[in-house]
Amino acid sequence: MTKVNLIIVEDDHYNVRAVKTIVESHFPEIKILSTAARVQDAIEKIEAQKPDLILMDIHLIDGTAFDILKKCQYKDCKIIFMSAYHEYAVKAMQYSAVDFVFKPFDINELVVAIDKAIEQLNDTNYQLKIDTLFNNIDKKENTIILQGQETIKPYSVNEIVWAKAIQGGANFYLTDGSCFVVTKPLRRYESILSDFSFFRCHTHHLINLHHVKEIKANQHIIKLSNNYEVACEARRYEQLRTMLQDNNSIAKTILNKLLVKNKQPFL
Repeated sequence: MTKVNLIIVEDDHYNVRAVKTIVESHFPEIKILSTAARVQDAIEKIEAQKPDLILMDIHLIDGTAFDILKKCQYKDCKIIFMSAYHEYAVKAMQYSAVDFVFKPFDINELVVAIDKAIEQLNDTNYQLKIDTLFNNIDKKENTIILQGQETIKPYSVNEIVWAKAIQGGANFYLTDGSCFVVTKPLRRYESILSDFSFFRCHTHHLINLHHVKEIKANQHIIKLSNNYEVACEARRYEQLRTMLQDNNSIAKTILNKLLVKNKQPFL
């Protein structure tokens, strides 16, 4: 059994004790090297002890997990982030496909997260995920990791025109005309992308409202910027209208086209 060295970065001693108990009860292969409660202490221990895995709280007494990662030179480890807050940072982690658990802990969720991290200790794409996380945290651009069968790629959410559910995953159609096939169901990405004007217009279709070019109201057909035409289910049509109306920049463009074509308001 290969030994896995772990550091716990957490400023609440009750949570430290809980994590230790869970790890010791479920993972005999894990050796807990040390714990840290402050940013500089964590950096020094990570640099000196070079763990395989870090369980790291996002919010510490004197800073954040991201302060540690930005300053730390040692990168050859996996990180499971912990947070008590449903906040922007958690969303950023979802976009970046890195692991996190909410506090207070659900034992099964933490065990599953640790199991997954151990299985992926040799993930050659991990640094790309961390880079994408920092990109999202710094708000340079909203980027999401798409995971295929054999590769992962980061894409700006603005590059995604629409996505289609297929057996065993989904097709993502991009502004450059390419298609990236993911192996997770479309609903996984729908929950992440919903904050960026993506709408599930059909059981099989998720569209980026910023790429809506035209709506054929009588047919419930949506024409997108890449000239694909996708169907909108009748039961979702009113919600589509509302979402377009709520986004003034999108609504104005489409409304002007519809007024010219149909000589009647769409919204």
